[in-house]
Amino acid sequence: MKMETTNKAIFPNMQLSHIELYVQNLSKMEEFYTSKLGFVVTDRGKGLNGMVFLSRNPEEHHQIVLSPVESRRALESPIDHISFRVQNIDELKAFNSSLKSVSGMSLQTVSHGTTWSIYFRDPENNRFEIFADTPWHVNQPCKFPVNLELSDEELIKFTESEIRNKPGFSPVGDWKTVHKNSLGE
Repeated sequence: MKMETTNKAIFPNMQLSHIELYVQNLSKMEEFYTSKLGFVVTDRGKGLNGMVFLSRNPEEHHQIVLSPVESRRALESPIDHISFRVQNIDELKAFNSSLKSVSGMSLQTVSHGTTWSIYFRDPENNRFEIFADTPWHVNQPCKFPVNLELSDEELIKFTESEIRNKPGFSPVGDWKTVHKNSLGE
């Protein structure tokens, strides 16, 4: 595990994973990203305000999320959040501990079935996500609260019990095989 040092504190390494964009015209944006940049739709939310998940990497469920939103929110910022991946639950818990020490910091700890995530805002109100992958895939969107204070074993057991009967549930390796095929690899 490579560690980065800042202000004498040691933190696990993070990799940029994805960006969620607010969009005015979902079908136009989907068409652009798929036909002009070669992204593949990997998942789609249900209903009128369904999100579109796009990727060009067979190892990534999504690199861009297109999220339809009211005009006034898009004017504030076109970015809903920027997301970083860590390698495992222990690294995620290290960031959780660090962020919990910030006075007035509001943390949202959730699972998307495919990840365990921490959502928070920086001092200028930019929204971030730090996450670790789970060993499963479920159709998105999926979101429920989790307690990162649980032991790893308890967190894994709780998460699997929450998603086992959700649409698309499978081991992540099975999902990646299908996704690689959709990208022609």
